[in-house]
Amino acid sequence: MSSSRSPATPGSDAGGRRGLPLWATLALSALGYGLMWRWFPLAPNVGRAPAADIRTFAPTALGGLAYALLLMLLFALHLLALRRLRDGLARTDRAALALLIGAALLLALPLLAAYPINATDVYRYVIRGRVASVYGQSPYVAPPATFVGDPFMPLAGEWAGETSPYGPLWELVAAGVTALSGDNLLLGVWLFKLLALACFLGLAALIWALLPPGRARPAYAALWAWNPALLLTFALNGHNDALMLLWLVLGLWVARRRPAGGFLVMALAPLTKPVAALALPFFFLWLWRRCASEDAHSAGAGLNGRALRFAAISVGGALLLAWLAFLPWVGSGGWLRTPFDLALRLAREATASAGFSPAVWVYFALDQRPSIDLIGAVARLLFAVLAAGLLWLGWRGRPALRGVADVFFGYVTQALSFRVWYAVWPFPWLLLDAGAHLDLTGGSVAATPPPVRSAHYRLRAGWWFLVTSQLSVLIYGHLRVFLLDGDQVRAHFISVPFVFLLPWLLARLPLGPMAGRAP
Repeated sequence: MSSSRSPATPGSDAGGRRGLPLWATLALSALGYGLMWRWFPLAPNVGRAPAADIRTFAPTALGGLAYALLLMLLFALHLLALRRLRDGLARTDRAALALLIGAALLLALPLLAAYPINATDVYRYVIRGRVASVYGQSPYVAPPATFVGDPFMPLAGEWAGETSPYGPLWELVAAGVTALSGDNLLLGVWLFKLLALACFLGLAALIWALLPPGRARPAYAALWAWNPALLLTFALNGHNDALMLLWLVLGLWVARRRPAGGFLVMALAPLTKPVAALALPFFFLWLWRRCASEDAHSAGAGLNGRALRFAAISVGGALLLAWLAFLPWVGSGGWLRTPFDLALRLAREATASAGFSPAVWVYFALDQRPSIDLIGAVARLLFAVLAAGLLWLGWRGRPALRGVADVFFGYVTQALSFRVWYAVWPFPWLLLDAGAHLDLTGGSVAATPPPVRSAHYRLRAGWWFLVTSQLSVLIYGHLRVFLLDGDQVRAHFISVPFVFLLPWLLARLPLGPMAGRAP
């Protein structure tokens, strides 16, 4: 790595103005996360049923306000830390990377010991993992409710009667983790949280590697590594999106020199969580175009085989990986039965569990006419049109990173039931697009990189989307209960614009390294 140094110091602005030094912002952030650990500790609450949420630990209006202020303080400290990093670090690149990962680990450690207040999916990971590791059954055939004597069944929640919505690779991981934890629920939750944290830190290192060297590199990498929303999603809640995103970003890194190998790594992502399949066509088109361009340059015109070999290896290899991943779960119905059951399970969840979403906002705005089923169908149709249009733009050379960010945001917007961790999906691609316009193997992700100002505006919107998503739990919790008389409809009318529209307005504010400068 480069050993270049920046003349600036982390405690001063470029113009010489002094401010809160970097070490102080990190220390205050660590104190904030430590307060979360003390406020809602995991160990004494790990087995409480039904699963707790923020209102369990902050049952009063004053408690909800305190949590909101704590969140906003952590995001403000994140912006301040980014500004200090943007001003430059008098360190080698290697030392700066060590600082980035070490500080992220420091911030995450208290959250490992805190209760997952905003997403208790980690309990479902334990319970579904036990379907295979304890009972020897397939999580695609036997829902958790089948095992009524399981000591953790009261924690299964609303999905107790449903089979797994995750990919076969994830269920293999979950079976391995629960085989280690056995009947120790606390250990099982900790192991899944540690796995998510390890993936999160691995993503931070990969994002660093994909960004070009320069003074702005630490600040862009810290947009991921020190981001409060991401620390809460992965270290606090232990969400498996970390592994899904790790495969995609690792594949992007590998694809710099080995296009087919990189795509095969990416193909592991939908085998972890099927929604990742949305990203694969965009990366496939980009890599195929790159191989075709190399063919044209080496042969003078036409194809001489690189693009065809890439397509054959990528498609054939992805199918082989899928076959191998599903193989341990194949039952008497044959190999195709398990993927088919998984597809039906995902379809049920996508169409029958309307909750917090723009589609439901429209449903209430139209006085519950037409039906939510019809509105959901129209939303899915519009998303299909959007996805097709984005793929056409990708074929024409639009950056793959932009296409992936847009298709994830489009999916999140049309989903009948939004979850706070959905806001994470577009963010790494917005970050890499704005931070680098990636120069991979001598060629950009696209032949014509987007304007820097536009890319940074999108990145700021993505950052604010993370902020509003984290705060939305307070609208449906404390604001609804204490100010809206428990009215879900009014809470919906407030929360949907707050989460989905406000970020685009706030993104007009210049923030830290996202202010629109080229790195």
